[in-house]
Amino acid sequence: MQTATWVSLLLLLAVGQGLFLAMSLLLGADRALRLPNRLLAALLLVLAAIIGHAWLGVNALFGDYPHLASAIATLPLLIGPLLWLYLRSLLQGATVSWRSALHALPFVLAVLAWAPYYFQPPEWKLALLAARSHLPWYLAAFGALKALHLAGYLLASYRLIRRGQQAEPTQGLVRSLHRLTLWLGAGLAIDAALFMAEVLEWPTPVSSDLWGAVVLIGFVYGLAFYAMRLPLGYQPPLSLPGVNKPSESLLSPLERTQFLQKLTDSMEQAQMYRDGALTLEQLAQHLALTPHELSQLINQSFEMNLQEFLNGYRVAALQQALREPANTNSTVLDLALGAGFNSKSSLNRVFKAHTAMTPTQFRETISGPQHVPNHDLGR
Repeated sequence: MQTATWVSLLLLLAVGQGLFLAMSLLLGADRALRLPNRLLAALLLVLAAIIGHAWLGVNALFGDYPHLASAIATLPLLIGPLLWLYLRSLLQGATVSWRSALHALPFVLAVLAWAPYYFQPPEWKLALLAARSHLPWYLAAFGALKALHLAGYLLASYRLIRRGQQAEPTQGLVRSLHRLTLWLGAGLAIDAALFMAEVLEWPTPVSSDLWGAVVLIGFVYGLAFYAMRLPLGYQPPLSLPGVNKPSESLLSPLERTQFLQKLTDSMEQAQMYRDGALTLEQLAQHLALTPHELSQLINQSFEMNLQEFLNGYRVAALQQALREPANTNSTVLDLALGAGFNSKSSLNRVFKAHTAMTPTQFRETISGPQHVPNHDLGR
């Protein structure tokens, strides 16, 4: 099979996968992640359209469908805003307000500027394609503008992820997003260099359109893969510096003492941490608190967020289960699921952050019944 055929097939599969993942995110039942999932779905649809446009170019189909030529010229102006809004919603729990629509203003203005081209007859567009021997200056200028626009949002997105790393240095999702953002930035930087070479009519090993599509394919698959693997009950790291951390307590000292006791009872007696799908909203409802009050109570009392709080109990429960002689024939994963872990990838990371060893290494160090250390989450 020729290289062009393989490239065409890869692009077509990426379009289908992007559409499938977008629909999966839109139809997902997780209310806690509804907004970030919708923003990610919108981003995937935009990227699928851009990749599909590259597929048309690889197969030289613009002559058959002239109205589709340059049809997605303005869509890259949506990539940066959607990515930034998605990360802000996912990592900080931020909502989308009417002001968020201002991020789409460059896209709207670009569409209006391109409107005369969109309404031209197909014969005119075919003639334009046939007469074009090099990239016109106005398209080169527009391409440079799109590159600067996306670079600004990539920088803002990178800063969001770095703040997430400061709040949760052991959170695998944040590290994954960090790698993906670096991949996207590096890939698009190369794409910008290829685009400039084309403007200057220098020879290039691959077209900027095709390279950009390849970069977006990797980003689509990577971003969707990590999003679909979000642990059940994932909550944004509300302990981010300056985010949802008011200086004054929402609870009085007496109420704080009472609800701290109820929270302790819910962990040590009811062992609610064993529910891997436990969310901030569910635990707050159980304690007769608002999610904001509970988040602040945990942040101010233990200097950690809900996920870190629950993971502390889960690690202690798994340690105790691994020491039990009756569990000798049970797998580490089975015991971890019983302790409340629901992601194998996060299990080793979280356990090692608390004990400096993996669960398997911990089990190997056990040579008999040992004293179980206290699981003290207080300061």
